[in-house]
Amino acid sequence: MNLTVSNESTEQVYGPLEVSDEMTLQDLIALIEIECGFQQSKHDLYHNASALNPTDSRTLAALELADNDLLLIRNKMTATNEDHMGDDSFVEQFRQELLLNQPLRSQLTLQIPELDRMLTDRHLFRERLGPLILQRRYGFGANSGPQNPFGISQDEYTRLMNNPDDPANQERIAELINQQEIDEQMRNALEYTPEMFTTVHMLFIHLEINGHPVKAFVDTGAQATIMSSKLAENTGLARLIDRRFVGEARGVGTGKIIGKIHQAQVKIETQYIPCSFTVLDTEVDLLLGLDMLKRHQACVDLQKDVLKIAGVETKFLGESEIPKVFAPQAPSNSGDNLLSSVPAGAPLKPSVAAPPRSSATNSAISEPKIKQLTDLGFSRHEAVKALEQTNGNAELAAALLFG
Repeated sequence: MNLTVSNESTEQVYGPLEVSDEMTLQDLIALIEIECGFQQSKHDLYHNASALNPTDSRTLAALELADNDLLLIRNKMTATNEDHMGDDSFVEQFRQELLLNQPLRSQLTLQIPELDRMLTDRHLFRERLGPLILQRRYGFGANSGPQNPFGISQDEYTRLMNNPDDPANQERIAELINQQEIDEQMRNALEYTPEMFTTVHMLFIHLEINGHPVKAFVDTGAQATIMSSKLAENTGLARLIDRRFVGEARGVGTGKIIGKIHQAQVKIETQYIPCSFTVLDTEVDLLLGLDMLKRHQACVDLQKDVLKIAGVETKFLGESEIPKVFAPQAPSNSGDNLLSSVPAGAPLKPSVAAPPRSSATNSAISEPKIKQLTDLGFSRHEAVKALEQTNGNAELAAALLFG
């Protein structure tokens, strides 16, 4: 196997050193004393952030060293300094060392997704990696703090155990037990499912409207297909907006509906399909909602990373191609815009409103009109409600029900 050695004190990187996995740790230390300036009296040798015991006689394979692993030579930290360093200071020192040590950071990045982002955020680093670092502090190494089941300072552990029946101590012990389980779950997740810690980008496809290329957001959690007023202008569809269909879209935020485009041709790959759009003032050009996806029997195939719709398949866009508006961001407090008030990835379920209800009299909602709508497959209740919302206009009511 090949090993790389980084000497923190001299800032030099050695290797790769070709060694056998049957070599003992003691023989490896003898080698790096010659090749890499390692001195047992001054230095500690680290692998994956854990100090190796120079008296350990096991082989490199038994110690789980693997090909292309990185070893770090660090100056010894005196027991006095470490004992008097608080947990937060210890974790922060570890973060600062990672910022300065590029080889070690590069190796750990392979094991801990988004490590670079955590390193730039002190509080995030403490929250995500602090428990693991502190467990290593209290559980490993000759110079570490006293060992106890919770990985806390020995003073606190002694205080808790001396009076375990105290209600406050019982609450703290229960909290520590819960934290143990949480830390174990996090270690398992980091080891077996590290992809859970990465940001999942949203699903977008390429399509065309009147020859205009569009990046459309595919959202199976949205009731309606939405088009921005800006895109309607750019594609020449603004003149087709039916402004009688004004209202309010409701989701995590709310937004004013400008109107509705009842039908327009959309080109996906080689296929042209008819779509209807609810028009809003929003930063997202186009959102394909559940209404169009169901109408054209779409299938989101994540195994092949494609959207199957109307007999064709189209690839989802890569992360670099996704519009910047869908980059991770904090929720807006404005509430003025439906999409800007929803953090990227939040389910959007706009409730499309029909034209506002007026004081239509009962005579405008006649039985023939109700029957006309119920003959189309809608219930009497749906028919009456739609007629009320459209001032008794049966054609508009039918369009509303089908939309």
